Amino acid sequence: MRKLLFLAALLCCTMTLQAQSVNDEVDMHTFARKFMAVYNSNDHAALGKMYTPDALRIDAQGKEIKGADNIVAYFADQFLKNNATLLLKQTELVWADAEQALVAKGTYEIYGKTNVYDIPIDVAGQYANVMLKQNGEWKIAKSMLLPLASSDNVAVVDGLYQAFAKGDVPAVLAVMDANIVWNEAESFPYADRNPYIGPDAVLNGVFARIGEEWAYWNLTDIQLHEMSDNMVLATLRYKAKHKKTGKVIDSQTAHLWTLKDNRITAFQQFTDTKQAAEAVK
Repeated sequence: MRKLLFLAALLCCTMTLQAQSVNDEVDMHTFARKFMAVYNSNDHAALGKMYTPDALRIDAQGKEIKGADNIVAYFADQFLKNNATLLLKQTELVWADAEQALVAKGTYEIYGKTNVYDIPIDVAGQYANVMLKQNGEWKIAKSMLLPLASSDNVAVVDGLYQAFAKGDVPAVLAVMDANIVWNEAESFPYADRNPYIGPDAVLNGVFARIGEEWAYWNLTDIQLHEMSDNMVLATLRYKAKHKKTGKVIDSQTAHLWTLKDNRITAFQQFTDTKQAAEAVK
């Protein structure tokens, strides 16, 4: 009989905890929706009320802002400079022993443009908010912003550049989709056949001509940046010497890669086209 009573009590306790967990989940999703609405209405004062007075905000670069008043000032400055929209997607709610509090986790994206010069804004990442309930209201005690988890896309593009460095053209072509759309920068010597459709067009129209016309063509200082929408941005430099003229180039360059299912579906080049045009004359 005692065992039955114990099991019944344990079951009731478990059911109570599960119910509380469900309620917390609902509360956090409601909180996230409210945060988005307040942010997108540029109401920095209302945002401040969603933080504890001694809250801590840590951005993706590790910069800290301490105190709700300073966090409010930060948002006020951002709203003054930018016309942007925030999207939040909460993915999980967990208990953190280290914080002795619930932590709401998810992803965020901020997109729009600056109010001066209309410079595009597209920032995405992960967030982890330590949540405390004060006077019946949930508030953020600590907010940590993190980069998006690296996907296989970066690994695919990194492997492509490693194959380039080894001169392994078949390996480069192997990661291209059968219908890849490849565009050289406008006014670049090999932009004359844009867009190149399919790996064979890229091989014959770009790679083969570079091999025939240049003594060497090196890609240096490559840095890869994970982007939204399955894109990877590579920043790098071209260092090359033209066979006929003997002129060299050392140009700042960017490559924008688009991928789907670990295959490259599109490529866009950005570079100093003037250097290349003058080198071939």
